Amino acid sequence: MPKLLLLAACEKAIVEQQTNAVSMISLLQDVYVQLTPGATPPREAIIPMAWAVVSIFQRQPDDGGKSFEHQTIVANSAGRALLQTATSLFDLRAEFHRIVNHIDGMPIGFAGPLAIKCCLREKGAPDWREIAAYPININWQPLVSPTA
Repeated sequence: MPKLLLLAACEKAIVEQQTNAVSMISLLQDVYVQLTPGATPPREAIIPMAWAVVSIFQRQPDDGGKSFEHQTIVANSAGRALLQTATSLFDLRAEFHRIVNHIDGMPIGFAGPLAIKCCLREKGAPDWREIAAYPININWQPLVSPTA
């Protein structure tokens, strides 16, 4: 099973065309959401927000000739999946493999921690393995009206 070297969420991930180098812009740790005082968003609320999750894997000696499936899941503190990326299939032909998931929308129906879960399985295996989780805190703040 490939070794996960990096799992990070950021506002933007840019892959340079000539060198294939990745740049991660503004790592995400906290998301602040302004709400009308006393308002609580629905539990399924998702705001329009573009962001990315970058995963980098390293081939291990027993990975030769195997294919793997990767999935990113955004879950609340109770473990309930709120967002899920499409499954990515990959082979480890080189020593390293990078996956950049571009995500449109951030779940804000729960204040508190979200877990960005990196899940992996060998192609055809029935069960996913959660390899790692990256935390992001959703913070609700009262909307402050400008004084006249």
